[in-house]
Amino acid sequence: MKIKAYELKDFVDKKKCAGYLIYGQNKGLVREKSQIIINTYKDENTEIIKFENDELIQEPGKLINEFNTFSLTAEKKILHILNTKDNLTEIILETLKDVDSNNIIIFETGELTPRSKLRKSCEKESNIGVLACYFDTERDIQDLVNEAFKKENIKISRDIILHISKHLGNERHIIKNEIEKIILFLKDKKEYDEKYILKCLSQNEDFGFEDLNYSICNGNMIKLDRTINQLYLEGINPIALLRSVGKHFQKILFVNEKIDLGMNINESLSQLKPPIFFLYIDQFKKHVKNWKTTLCYKAIERIMETEEICKMNSKISKIVCWRTLRNIASIKYN
Repeated sequence: MKIKAYELKDFVDKKKCAGYLIYGQNKGLVREKSQIIINTYKDENTEIIKFENDELIQEPGKLINEFNTFSLTAEKKILHILNTKDNLTEIILETLKDVDSNNIIIFETGELTPRSKLRKSCEKESNIGVLACYFDTERDIQDLVNEAFKKENIKISRDIILHISKHLGNERHIIKNEIEKIILFLKDKKEYDEKYILKCLSQNEDFGFEDLNYSICNGNMIKLDRTINQLYLEGINPIALLRSVGKHFQKILFVNEKIDLGMNINESLSQLKPPIFFLYIDQFKKHVKNWKTTLCYKAIERIMETEEICKMNSKISKIVCWRTLRNIASIKYN
């Protein structure tokens, strides 16, 4: 049975399910939701037992035995199964077929496609709660940043919240770790400038799409390679990288076309929606100066061609995208 994130605690409180399948790309969020189940269900008389998927495959009767037997040291058990795979599906269904137990099971795993046997089977079962954990949206991240700073009574502007959010990526455990670093950096400072926060962000080397866009237009190959590598490690699709860079060049093109019509650069920039973040204004003006209209068209055309190639052959999409972005960044301009 599919459940929503906001329903999870209530489901556990009311013991609506005997088992929970928590899956998704966002490993940090998967871990967080699993911990919510554990914290909600456990008390001083609870034993927590962890198993790996392959361990249970090697001993098929182990899961059902542990689920249906009493603990020698506690009144109830939480069985936490890590890296759950499709090959455990039959054992899961057999274990939770006739539920008469005070114990619960958490099945934790990564991304599952709609065709996954494990996902499809668990979604059909009324006593198994299935929760998908996707990457955090920009709004989710903004809320996390805002709440964390409010809790510590640290006042920051909306612009800085937006900037931090864009810089943190979309993996929950990375986001939380970096927010904690920033708060720790500022906590003992009676007075601080917003530049302190930006300095902290630049030290943590968690690159986002803005780093990608600006490193390309600045011709910074070292930072570009590190940024692409990190975005790939976070599971970001090559097409998302190409579209981000494409949008950046479209902004540069928009301003240049206004300038070509006789408007000055500041007037042109004022017409961009959304506006360029104020800390990036000087860099963006350099991009407008260096990447003239014709060059922008060529870069955008190259990006669109690469996107088509990536769509046709996903196996080589990462390397094709990487080569294109490096080629664009290496263009010599006057």
